Amino acid sequence: GFASDVVAAKFAAFRKKARALRFSKRTEYALRAMVQLARLDPGQYVQSRDLARQEKLPNKFLESVLLGLKRFGYLESKVGAGGGYKLLKQPRAITIGQLLRTLDSLEGADPTRPDQPAGEVALGIVQQRLAQAHADTLDKLTLEDLVDEVRKLTAANREEMYFI
Repeated sequence: GFASDVVAAKFAAFRKKARALRFSKRTEYALRAMVQLARLDPGQYVQSRDLARQEKLPNKFLESVLLGLKRFGYLESKVGAGGGYKLLKQPRAITIGQLLRTLDSLEGADPTRPDQPAGEVALGIVQQRLAQAHADTLDKLTLEDLVDEVRKLTAANREEMYFI
């Protein structure tokens, strides 16, 4: 009946929202830059403007993101000719979960208060479980794994485009 259709529609909308993790621009740009840096030969430096051009990102904001990644111990920088940024750790040693937590993207729900209605407490529990499930999954995904998946998908897309 009508009630079950409404519940089904609301549940479908909830599932769609739950699938789409929302990142801040800072986190999004950091992840995109880290993937590009992980694709380079170890020890190779790249300038922020080249990263910005590759990923179609604003250079000034990306530069501040890269400085943050350096401060958190993910990147090393070198000034001058042949300088730029490079990964400080091997891509296989960096998990996406740790990177996102460092960038403050996987925040848990607010702690419950005694005056909260039961439904609000329930929603907080669901949000905490969802955040924990995301964290558990992303702690198993390394930057190297992510780069490998990107390579496979981009190669498949190029092959598809070639044959069309």
